[in-house]
Amino acid sequence: MKKYKVYLFDFDGTLFDTRPALQMVFKKSYEHEGVMVSDDQCQTFSREPINIGYQALIGGSEEQFWEWVRVINYYLNSEESVSLSLLFPDTKETHQRLSKMEGIQYGIVTSNNIPHCKEIYHYHHIDISHMSVLVGNHECVIPKPDPAPIQTALKMLNYDGDLHDVVYIGDALNDVLAAKNAGVDGLLLDRDNIYQDSGFPLIHSLLEIFD
Repeated sequence: MKKYKVYLFDFDGTLFDTRPALQMVFKKSYEHEGVMVSDDQCQTFSREPINIGYQALIGGSEEQFWEWVRVINYYLNSEESVSLSLLFPDTKETHQRLSKMEGIQYGIVTSNNIPHCKEIYHYHHIDISHMSVLVGNHECVIPKPDPAPIQTALKMLNYDGDLHDVVYIGDALNDVLAAKNAGVDGLLLDRDNIYQDSGFPLIHSLLEIFD
């Protein structure tokens, strides 16, 4: 596979299996609003901007939505959420190998918040001091598939090279669409073989980027 100058990764579902944690977060957050949601709904919520699911199920004013976001963040940042976030078997080796590659930069671009991501890395004893950039929902409030989160990362890196020397890797269509919209290469991580007909370049393990 092509060697890139910048490797950017989604977080949830790409580097960590956060499905158990997010199920807990969404179920308790919606229960706070008097709504019960299923595991399948939680999976959908995890792959789209949170306002979409909220408006479909709850509606309400913008003020009510942001009040609910505070509830979500309470559960997201809890110790239970961190402990329920599972390490994919290829994540640690991917970080180790990238940290030893000369002439490249790498980091994460996520809709999650960076302090929470750091807590999960710490919980799993993974050193991220070699990461060049960390972009979360505080660094860029505009969600994927808008190109803004990726563009924010490149701006933070002071990157002015060829955009096709940058790759963004994620497990959802919004990730590769964001890459396309930003003009960088995108790789769709298809761990569960659900995107065969997506039309996007696929990998089934993070370690394939080193082939």
